[in-house]
Amino acid sequence: MAKKSTAAKTCMDGLGEIIALSVENRIKIEALEQVLVKTNPMVHELYLGEVETIGEQKRMKLTLALTERLRAMLSESRTLANERV
Repeated sequence: MAKKSTAAKTCMDGLGEIIALSVENRIKIEALEQVLVKTNPMVHELYLGEVETIGEQKRMKLTLALTERLRAMLSESRTLANERV
């Protein structure tokens, strides 16, 4: 039981560090965006467009990867079901 508690604490500590780094990076990004808005609004608009484009590309890749994974799991499930019959 002590091993589970230690593993859970280690996992939670790691998760806490990830969250802290994520928050820190978000703060830095927001600060850079504000500097960009103040120094060059046109470049800021270009930046926002690029963020949207890249975000859409990443969402499409993720959707494709998840769809392929789901298809593979369904295929495997059907194969196992047919073997049982």
